[in-house]
Amino acid sequence: MVRDNKLTSGHNNGIPPRTKALMAVIAIVTLIAILLVPDEKEEAPPALPEMAAPPPAEQSVPLPLPPVGENNKSTTAQHGGDTARTIVTKLRAEDMETEPDELFNRAEQLQGEGQLEDAYLLYRLAARQGHVQAALVLGTQADPAFHTADTSILTEADPQQANKWYSAAAEAGNEEAVKRLKQLRAHVEQSAADGNAAAQRLMLQWR
Repeated sequence: MVRDNKLTSGHNNGIPPRTKALMAVIAIVTLIAILLVPDEKEEAPPALPEMAAPPPAEQSVPLPLPPVGENNKSTTAQHGGDTARTIVTKLRAEDMETEPDELFNRAEQLQGEGQLEDAYLLYRLAARQGHVQAALVLGTQADPAFHTADTSILTEADPQQANKWYSAAAEAGNEEAVKRLKQLRAHVEQSAADGNAAAQRLMLQWR
């Protein structure tokens, strides 16, 4: 009976070497598998922000528009006279003389379109080249009897300028300019007699 218990005890406590080795291999494999499995709780790195694609080479990047305000001037106001300068430059580039008649006709066209500054520049250029009608127009624009803001770039009448251009046209034999010149001087004389200091100074210069 005692012998049977010893055999049973030896069989239960003793593990065959092959079984121990197999158990060790299984334990090692299990440990490696655990280490290789990624942690599901590990957060993925944040994605990089997408960069805006550059515009195509043929497409220009639009410039910001200027702010709108009462102090901003229109393009036309900022570049008054550019049309007249372009006309003169083009005529000279084409080896064409700036004929007074051509300048006067262009000035009349611009005047009719309301481009007063461009027209005024061409009138002056034509008048300085001896165009009588252009000188008469300049005198009219400055004459107190005819001056209006709708037809002249001058903010107010200028008898001195009117006298200058009327005189140039009168010397060339223009009868209308001779008549206008007499009327202008009569007007200034009357203003001087009424005590107008500016008219009195003009009369001193004209004598």
